[in-house]
Amino acid sequence: MTIILGIDTGLTGAISRLGPGLAPEIADIPTMDDGEPRPGKGGRMFQPRRIDAWALLQLLRHLVPAGHEALAVMEDVKARPMGNAERHFNSFHSQNSLVMSRGIIQAVLDIARFRSQVVQPQTWKALYGLGGADKADSLAKARALYPALSSNLARVKDHNRAESLLIGHWGKARLL
Repeated sequence: MTIILGIDTGLTGAISRLGPGLAPEIADIPTMDDGEPRPGKGGRMFQPRRIDAWALLQLLRHLVPAGHEALAVMEDVKARPMGNAERHFNSFHSQNSLVMSRGIIQAVLDIARFRSQVVQPQTWKALYGLGGADKADSLAKARALYPALSSNLARVKDHNRAESLLIGHWGKARLL
């Protein structure tokens, strides 16, 4: 029996577990400091972060008990000079961070020997009618599908958790 891991990639991303005989679970992707703090926007100090690969491997071991197979489904992220459909401009720094995060996650999945599949955002969102929807719509849809996890989806900033659930749900519906 295969466990589906839905992964919303990024430093504020999340991983959801959906599997037979296991309660659905959500966890934030673990991060760690990456270098010394430096001045950021408005002169405030900024602490660079990156995914903590070791902690991510431990999290995967928790989410996928020994003896189970896993299929990780993650959003296909790429660097794009014009951002998201020209609606938002993503700095080269944020694009680099996102692509680096995807690489770290993929490497850890490979080390754990989990199969992985990428899905385009518009593909998984189409299942839920979320084409041009905002993050609040993803939260509402995830709460409706997984009411037992609503307490993990209570804040506006939990949209990454919601999207990891929706990506996982898409994988469960389309790939198994």
